Amino acid sequence: MKTYPISLEIAGPSAMWTRPNTGDAPVSYLALTYSAAKGIFESVCWLKSAVVRPTQVEVYRNIDVQRVHHA
Repeated sequence: MKTYPISLEIAGPSAMWTRPNTGDAPVSYLALTYSAAKGIFESVCWLKSAVVRPTQVEVYRNIDVQRVHHA
């Protein structure tokens, strides 16, 4: 199988990588998870023949954790 390295830069004012075991009060992982990275690439590629295997995530800024209270 031939491999092609690709990369994406994802940026925004905030992000939440929800942990599935936190139920109604969601808690986020601090950084992008393997499955989230794979899903982002697959949503961009749209090729059924492509096999996506994320190998590296780089965080360019300090992670700022915030609490969000629901009313």
